[in-house]
Amino acid sequence: MKPRVSRISFEEIVLVGLLALSPVVFSRRTAEVFEVPKAAVLLTAALILLWRGLASQLETIRRLTPVAWLRTMPSRVVSMARGDPLGASVGIFLASAVASTFASPNPVQSFYGAPDSFAGLSVGVATAIVYFASRAASAGRPDSLVRFATAAGLAGAVAAAYGLLQIAGLDPMAWSRTATFGREMRIFATLGHPNHLGAYLSMTIPLMIWLAARARGGLRRWAWILVAMSSVIVLAATLSRGAWIGIAAAGTAWIFLHLLSRRRSQSPPRGRHPSRSVRIAALAAVALLVFGASAVLLRHSPIGTNLLTRVRQIASLRAPTTQSRILIWQAGMRMARDHPVRGVGLDAFGIAFPRYRPLEYWKVEWGFTPTKAHNEAIQILATQGVPGAVAGLLVVLCAGYVVWRCVRRGEASVRAAAIPAGASLVAFLIQDLTSFTVAALGALAAALAGWLSAASPRLQPALAEPRVLKSGRKPWALGIAGIPVLVLFAQVVIVPIRAQIAEAVALHTRSEGAAHFQALRRAASLAPWNSTYQNSLGLSLLTQALAERNQTFRRGLLRDARAAGERAIQMEPENGYYRSNLGQIEAGQAALTPPDASTQDVRAAFAQAVARDSVNAEILDQAGQTLIQLGSVGEGRGLILRSAHLYPGLAQPLAILGSLALAQNRWSDAADTLTLAIRGLWWGDDAARAVTATNLSVASLALGRNEEARRAAEMALEIEPANRDAQENLRLALARLRDGAGSARGTP
Repeated sequence: MKPRVSRISFEEIVLVGLLALSPVVFSRRTAEVFEVPKAAVLLTAALILLWRGLASQLETIRRLTPVAWLRTMPSRVVSMARGDPLGASVGIFLASAVASTFASPNPVQSFYGAPDSFAGLSVGVATAIVYFASRAASAGRPDSLVRFATAAGLAGAVAAAYGLLQIAGLDPMAWSRTATFGREMRIFATLGHPNHLGAYLSMTIPLMIWLAARARGGLRRWAWILVAMSSVIVLAATLSRGAWIGIAAAGTAWIFLHLLSRRRSQSPPRGRHPSRSVRIAALAAVALLVFGASAVLLRHSPIGTNLLTRVRQIASLRAPTTQSRILIWQAGMRMARDHPVRGVGLDAFGIAFPRYRPLEYWKVEWGFTPTKAHNEAIQILATQGVPGAVAGLLVVLCAGYVVWRCVRRGEASVRAAAIPAGASLVAFLIQDLTSFTVAALGALAAALAGWLSAASPRLQPALAEPRVLKSGRKPWALGIAGIPVLVLFAQVVIVPIRAQIAEAVALHTRSEGAAHFQALRRAASLAPWNSTYQNSLGLSLLTQALAERNQTFRRGLLRDARAAGERAIQMEPENGYYRSNLGQIEAGQAALTPPDASTQDVRAAFAQAVARDSVNAEILDQAGQTLIQLGSVGEGRGLILRSAHLYPGLAQPLAILGSLALAQNRWSDAADTLTLAIRGLWWGDDAARAVTATNLSVASLALGRNEEARRAAEMALEIEPANRDAQENLRLALARLRDGAGSARGTP
């Protein structure tokens, strides 16, 4: 009689598809090219799994009657918690996340996920669904890990292949918003960021080595060896220190778990396992050698000159990125101290950060506001409070427990598979201490944890009882369950993607154009919880208003801009940038005849902005310059001086002070201050640097310093060749140098 071949369940097919697609999918039609499509794939897979689970429960309710189903629910929950402590801890963590969502300053945004973060409650619930589906689909089926690992390994192969193209300079697509180190682009492939690529490869390399060791055919074994080696090379090229430490921790965990597994029996198991252990050890050693060799080879590549520097920075507290991380962590700890019960709100780290922004952080990152703590433990503590942190620690401890149970007490096949799965989870955990979880990483970790939970000997009897998930579902149950799932799909997948597509259109159109405004308005209407859309809409209307000559039309545009700015503030009252932008809009209204806003309104908006982000030089400079333009010279100059005092090397406040001196015909003071500004830190603000160079040429011409005027005008023209004032000043400077006479013309 032929052995009975078990059929792969529908849930397992969905999980395999998720693991294969989430790391590689991206879309250039969305504003955020990588994480939004990946989160959409995760949410879609979770909703499909939820649909099947709801249908199963409907069948159970029909069989037991609703009253009996409700009456037996407490006992079933207790039974599941006893049989699955990891699942119970996941449930407790989700309960904390729900409480923190309601405590958030923007609860709807916390549900969907903050801009540039996309880690709201919906993604958290989807990841939990992946865990429970993996646990149910893997019950009594230890071979499920082979399919999970294969899907993740193939996705890693695609990512590594793309990474190799980027290393070779053969990337077929041009990218913006890339991470750099030493002026060289870091490799990010299909994961969108080098740290995420490195983290994913550090998780999949142990699975690739395991697949190579257990492969029966030589061709398949060598294919996995090639993929693993390529992944090691790309991992080195990411320059991701957290991922490097993660893969080292995974190797250490592998050795420890292997030794723990060997203690299960003093005599070696029968069959192929001793030779497999030797092969695994050999492959791991080869992987380490490849990592070292790739480090040497990459040293001579365009990105390799930074490799040794990055290696030295692993233990250095003086590295700029390390200093940045430490300052963010300190801010996160202060958030947790002030909000110990429910945190500042789920995925609301970026909303709360400005109030906790250290002065030193602004000097390192210049105005950047992180949306993450770049340490998952501190992120949870800051956003979900102590209960969330305790629940998160409980998840980690329970995951470690199920790994120990599998390795120590499982059957031989389970022990052999649990070692790479446990090593992969260790890599995930360690790299998360300097980074954060994204959709592809969370989905893989949840699937592996679900398999380990199902394979744990203690959990098998508890999981063997309910077989509803494995049985066929009735059409009526699937139809009824599909209604709420389709509604959720439209709300958490379709709507955010449509808003992202509209935002992408806005990003690729001129800020003063009608297409830009229409795209922003559409994005804001689709995602009314996203305050950045309202803020951007207000700034777009302000830009149009300043370019509008008709006073009636200008007045209407400014009123609409003010309404959009106030809506943004209503959603995020603590955002200093929003209040500063409102001050600019009100300044435009104050300049109308008759005015629609008073100077006092402008002062109040900027005062509130400074109070909420007191060390933000951008806000101080914006407030000071606007107040100077409105005639409050003393008050505005005081804010600019404060900015210059806080950041002596920053160019912008010096440039504003120099232009003020120029407007007051204090030529010598203007020239000296503008010279200091030119030599300062501009942080990529080339437009302001060109204006400053032009103003310096004016001051130099007024003082008769013709050679200095020539150099300043040429500097301005290098940045903006069409700058007419700089062209005229250069002509005058050259004429004076020829005949020693002439007059200056320029616009301060």
